[in-house]
Amino acid sequence: MHRETNERFTQLERELRVNEERWRAVMANPFMGITVLDENQYFVMANSTYQAMVGYTEDELQKITPLDITPASEREINRALFRELQQGKRQHFELVKRLQRKDGELIWVQLYVFKVPGQESGGQHTFGMTFDITEKMRAQDALQTARAELARYAHVSRMGAMTASIAHEINQPLGAIIANARAGLRWMTRTPPNLAEARERFESIADASQRAAEVIQSVRAMFETKELARVSVDLNQLIQEVLSLAQGALQRQGIIVHTQLDEMLIPVTANRVQLQQVLFNLVTNAIEAMESVADRTMLIKSKSGSNGEAQITVEDSGSGIDPNDIGKIFDSFFTTKVDGMGMGLSICRSIIESHGGRLWVSPASPHGAIFRMTLPASTSGKETGDRVEQ
Repeated sequence: MHRETNERFTQLERELRVNEERWRAVMANPFMGITVLDENQYFVMANSTYQAMVGYTEDELQKITPLDITPASEREINRALFRELQQGKRQHFELVKRLQRKDGELIWVQLYVFKVPGQESGGQHTFGMTFDITEKMRAQDALQTARAELARYAHVSRMGAMTASIAHEINQPLGAIIANARAGLRWMTRTPPNLAEARERFESIADASQRAAEVIQSVRAMFETKELARVSVDLNQLIQEVLSLAQGALQRQGIIVHTQLDEMLIPVTANRVQLQQVLFNLVTNAIEAMESVADRTMLIKSKSGSNGEAQITVEDSGSGIDPNDIGKIFDSFFTTKVDGMGMGLSICRSIIESHGGRLWVSPASPHGAIFRMTLPASTSGKETGDRVEQ
């Protein structure tokens, strides 16, 4: 019996030694920062990779929390996620965020966090795996900037070519109109007036005017409506899809999104792609409006109106809209952005109005803006070929 106990003890000791070696191998991982936090979110330990990543020693880290090395604008979303972890609402979370090194430099990291039982206090500790993705984010930003710049130049080039073509086509009849008008006046002021020549010039003016009208009509034809399929659309599902598309930008900006979706929301008959374009534009505008504020929250609501319509609200906590601009914000070519064209909101309103709805804006309290759009309820789940504006 004594011999069996000794053998069992030796086996346990060997297993503990193997587990310790494995743990040391994990901790020595040069590609991944590993941390353990206590129930108050203070660092209990951090491997050398994490220490090198943030520029703090383990002793220095044990006196602070991850929030202390997180930019102020991103702390709230961190608090919320850790709170849900501690309350048992989630077992783990993944987050792309920034950390501020001891030397002040900001780095991008991808963080994986999950709960582990505390060995000493019995409290819930959290285990974190951190990857430095700064270079990846810089490369993505550079690529995105290059693509945006290329798209802008291509857009300007296309607009310039189209404008030059239109100007060339219109200048010809306009030039003829001016020349014939002057000639006609000269024939009319002669003594005696040469009415035959004057009449010929005026007929030429009429012909040139007709050519100018045809050019203008051809330009209008490029922007005329065309048939697009409309189907019954679940707006709540559309909201979730748009938030999924905007997730990267929301995470990078540290924006917390709250949703209040009416489960009994009535469907609408609409072109799904166009509504997605409108909602994505409103969400993107809200993200940009919060770049200069510390408190970054967005609220998206859906509800059914009493008069048989569905309403979506996008509210941000940004700097808000100048009261002098509220009446002009949907006007074509009006913009408060340095590089804006002033077409986004104008197109959004045109799309909503073509669906029989409304789109408007009002100030939020204490600051920010609230964009609301309403759409009539769906009368049928069948596809239609309604004419809608582009």
